[in-house]
Amino acid sequence: MKTFLIYIAALFLILIFLPAAIAGDWWRWEKTAAEIDHLEEEEEIVPDNGESIVLKIYKAGEGQIVEIEMEEYLTGVVSAEMPASFHPEALKAQAVVARTYALRKSAAGGGDGCQSHSGADLCTESTCCQVWEDESTALHKWPAEEAASYMERIREAVSSTRGLVATYRGDLISAVYHSTCGGKTEAAAEVWRSSGMEHPYLQSVECTYCRHSPYYESEVALTFTAYAAALDSEKEVLPVLAEDQAPLLEVVERSPSGRILLVRVGRPGRLYSGNKLRELLGLPSTQFTWRVEGDKIIFSTRGYGHGAGMCQYGANGLAGEGKDYLGILKYYYQGIEVESCCSLSGFSGGQDENAPAQRAEASYQPAVAPADMMDAPYFRIAPGGQGG
Repeated sequence: MKTFLIYIAALFLILIFLPAAIAGDWWRWEKTAAEIDHLEEEEEIVPDNGESIVLKIYKAGEGQIVEIEMEEYLTGVVSAEMPASFHPEALKAQAVVARTYALRKSAAGGGDGCQSHSGADLCTESTCCQVWEDESTALHKWPAEEAASYMERIREAVSSTRGLVATYRGDLISAVYHSTCGGKTEAAAEVWRSSGMEHPYLQSVECTYCRHSPYYESEVALTFTAYAAALDSEKEVLPVLAEDQAPLLEVVERSPSGRILLVRVGRPGRLYSGNKLRELLGLPSTQFTWRVEGDKIIFSTRGYGHGAGMCQYGANGLAGEGKDYLGILKYYYQGIEVESCCSLSGFSGGQDENAPAQRAEASYQPAVAPADMMDAPYFRIAPGGQGG
């Protein structure tokens, strides 16, 4: 009987406390899920809908400085710098990079403004700042039946990332980018050796995502006459052709990514940077080899542009494989964060035009001017470019 009473008492306790225990476990589980959701909400980057930034833009075609609101300016930059047919996440990545570049150079972001046009934050010249075009120009270059939808895609890319910029340890990054890396991006320290530009976030990364670019592999053919003429102003390198008409070219140094850093031209010869020779010969990149066929020199090249920072065709390829714009940016700019520009220390928001500009930590110096070159005017002539 005593054993039976103990059994009944134990059963009673189980019936009373087991539901409470289960309920308690469920409550603790639900609380943990809520905490996780809260953390995810905190990690989500929300576009900044706060104060507008007004930029002073020198319009090269008109020869005057005009004021354009940042987000409206970016619409013209993205439409000029990236084909509108690219994946929406690639367009968003381009918008963040373009905004970062513009803010870093402008007075609102503590920059020194356009170095070619006093009083302007930026200009519309492709060899100085970012390419920009007005809405009318953009709409007329696209097929009529797709122009409206292309413009909407670009506006969405800009508005959905409003105010977001890329930073490294709290400072705006040097947001360089290029068309096509050809398989591997280049470290900034290799591209701009003389400037001492060596940012931890601008390192070489593998990139197999730009194979769809028309510039992934290409060839440039120069006759012996054209080759000699291209180097004719470089008197110290003459002659540039051997007796058998072979080019007097010798690669002295290549970077780990395969790009030419130093090359000897002519006899007795002179050393040139790969960038300089690329400029003289009109080659799409410094990643090239050459061969002689008949009366021509054939340069086989990979990629288009300096190769540092974001590969635009690679960004499109990554987006096609499921990467969002944050993943794209963090792939090409290592160790960065994406945050609202209003949260940055020293951000002026363009409120006081008379206040002296606060110089950015990595302020402009003439020696690093190449880092400000976006290397992107090719999109105006690229086959299939601009939404094609």
